[in-house]
Amino acid sequence: MICEPVSSHCLLLSGGVDSTTLAVWIRDQYPRDIVKAYTFLYGQKHAVELQAAQAVAKAFALEHFLIELPPITGSALTDIDKPLPMNRDLNSTSLANRVAPSYVPARNLLFMANMASLQDAIGPATLWLGVHHDDHSGYPDCRAEFISAADEAVRLGTKYSLRVKAPFANWNKADIIKWGMAHKVPYELTHSCYAGKIPACGVCDTCQARRQAFAEAGFEDPISYEFKG
Repeated sequence: MICEPVSSHCLLLSGGVDSTTLAVWIRDQYPRDIVKAYTFLYGQKHAVELQAAQAVAKAFALEHFLIELPPITGSALTDIDKPLPMNRDLNSTSLANRVAPSYVPARNLLFMANMASLQDAIGPATLWLGVHHDDHSGYPDCRAEFISAADEAVRLGTKYSLRVKAPFANWNKADIIKWGMAHKVPYELTHSCYAGKIPACGVCDTCQARRQAFAEAGFEDPISYEFKG
């Protein structure tokens, strides 16, 4: 079923599995609409993900905007003196309901505010995030409650009553990959490694989460890893 179209769609595109799948999901649901992609540089150590975002945007002929923000501190993803966690057991109960070392303070809030400001100067649109259920405990700005609050704030605070949506908020990553494989998402173009390595390191939190999700979904991950374990 095709949803009612809106004037345009603004996709937060990191170049990873989730946002790339969301690019295909939007095109599937709104085939006639304009989709624009936004990628942010904020001092992240894994800025190589920009290459993946550019490749994905090119593959789907998306108008792609690169926005450089002042560096955000307070995260293992941005601070030189904070090492990235490696080889952690992501299924350990000790990690439940604990904010992840790789959480970047209010990152998605900043991204939504910037996208809303840029789009509200043009016209109505929906702002899209690829957050999912697996990130709920470690990342406060990936929770369904945050998406709902951001949607209300953006709607009330913009001239064109922009909206914020995250269709995968209650999906797990394996379900996202299952949907993506069924819809031919080019996962070989994506990048997930927080260490910013190509081949990916295979042992940082996001490499482990990606590998586990592909395994649970029953598919082989098309990218290469330094360490497969």
